[in-house]
Amino acid sequence: MGLPEFLHKIDEETEDPESIPYSTLSELSGLGTPEAQELIEYLGFWNPEQVRELYARLTSLIESDLQMEFDCIFLEGLQSDDDVTRSLSVTGLAESTHPSLLRQLMRLLRNDDAEDVRIASALGLSRMATLAHEDKLPARQAVELQAMLTESFNDELEVVDVRRRSLEALAVFQGEEIEAYIEIGYEESEDDEEESATDMRQSAIHAMGRNSAPRWIEIVIEELDSANAACRFEAAIALGQMGNEEHLGHLLGLMDDDDIEVQTAAVRAMGFIGGTQAQRTLRNLLTSTEPAVVEAAKESLSYVEVEDMSMFDQKPQTVEEVSEEAQPFLPEDEENLYIDDTDLEQLGFVSPGERDTSLDWVGDDDAWEDDPLTITDEDLGTPGS
Repeated sequence: MGLPEFLHKIDEETEDPESIPYSTLSELSGLGTPEAQELIEYLGFWNPEQVRELYARLTSLIESDLQMEFDCIFLEGLQSDDDVTRSLSVTGLAESTHPSLLRQLMRLLRNDDAEDVRIASALGLSRMATLAHEDKLPARQAVELQAMLTESFNDELEVVDVRRRSLEALAVFQGEEIEAYIEIGYEESEDDEEESATDMRQSAIHAMGRNSAPRWIEIVIEELDSANAACRFEAAIALGQMGNEEHLGHLLGLMDDDDIEVQTAAVRAMGFIGGTQAQRTLRNLLTSTEPAVVEAAKESLSYVEVEDMSMFDQKPQTVEEVSEEAQPFLPEDEENLYIDDTDLEQLGFVSPGERDTSLDWVGDDDAWEDDPLTITDEDLGTPGS
């Protein structure tokens, strides 16, 4: 079923998104830009609540079926006048590799009027920051992304939820400056007893795990005894990201926690740490009376065993293979994430022979340099300036 057949079926049966079968919605998977634009025009006759419901169901569908892909529909949704639709669209693009996504998320984080959209954008940029840390983004984009996240965190007029999500994303970058921001976020939460301060504390602990500097170990272990369950949860995950086998005892102590999510977080953290002792502990947890703990232990054991096996499966590499693996995921001289439309065709973003121009940058050849997102030396001044 193509888009025309889909629209015809909807016209015949219903315009109520709640009653559209998921099997019908799945036919929208893989639509190109022209078809997505046609769909958006059709949705213009629906009321905002109906459009929101459709986007919510598409988002739910990709979470339950990894084969589904609605990138072009979600990208069009970023331009919606409805803030809920924009926010759902950002969420729906969580795993997208579309070439325009980084730029669009940065624009939304800086300029969108809706708090929820800015929060969703900061969460989306967390994955982009990880790619930058892994040298899978061009260096120029990585610098601009880091500067944008820094600006967002340091903006005292911004709401706490946007600032803290920006800190989480920023934390993956390394260096004393980044560690200073994490410390600021953590200390900020100590000076305020409001709920927003607790949220910032959770994010600061989360950031410590993503940053993984040794200086955070002691703080993270202390937070395992926090009165706040969410802080204990984040501390457990963070310890798994930066700890080693000597810290397994701290995690095992959380198995008596009265919050089941904290318990399962500790189990997952054991899997992150890995090693023989972790495997032994996880196997013992398979006899737990808590089904969630048993399931988490099974998943963590699978993870540890795969990691251990991969150490033995690696074959010696040639110099050429090592050199190839060391190359960035993306060419540094490209402003977009892929080289040309041939790459986009192979990834299914455009049809063969089609140029995807709907999201092209409008301007001169050097438009990226003139774009307001381009970060100057002045923008990259000292923290707090």
